Amino acid sequence: MLLVDALRKAGWQILEKEGRDALTLERLCARSGVAISSIYEYFPTMESLVVAIFDDFRAEARRRLVEELQALPPSTKLFDGIMLLLSIGIPMLHTWVKLDPELFVKSSHYDELVRLDLVKPEQYWTSMATDALMERFPDEVQVRDRAKARFLAFHTILALPRAMALMRPEYLAHDDTQELMARMIHALLANNG
Repeated sequence: MLLVDALRKAGWQILEKEGRDALTLERLCARSGVAISSIYEYFPTMESLVVAIFDDFRAEARRRLVEELQALPPSTKLFDGIMLLLSIGIPMLHTWVKLDPELFVKSSHYDELVRLDLVKPEQYWTSMATDALMERFPDEVQVRDRAKARFLAFHTILALPRAMALMRPEYLAHDDTQELMARMIHALLANNG
């Protein structure tokens, strides 16, 4: 729907350029051209709008990851695929933490329920990413127990960046974070043991 798209686009522009505190009904109304009463109809709270914006943000990251994994040359190695995944996922997470740290903490509680398999979303970023890696590089995923390797990689990709975002957000921006994580994940997926 055009009205909802306009609200999401305007909300993202405000978040990105001015920060979470600037995302008010009045500013959203002025930027989007949508009446306040209509905003409430689709997004009863600013938090519900921010959640929708980040759902779109994650969906775009998923689409980009699949597209870029498929576009990699045949000679690409598993480690490079992992680095690609992390080069998309870690900055996405870092952006979210910077734009709305309070909502990130709240959503982390939900994400933890997902990680523990208590809530089952349709398209969870790390589940899709882990599967895409294992499908793209089947010859390099040399583990006896693929289900166990997938489980360990999934939880590493999901929980470790979230822990950094909650406790050490500066680590998300460090140059070596993605490579260190890639080494861990590669060892989980390429170990012959």
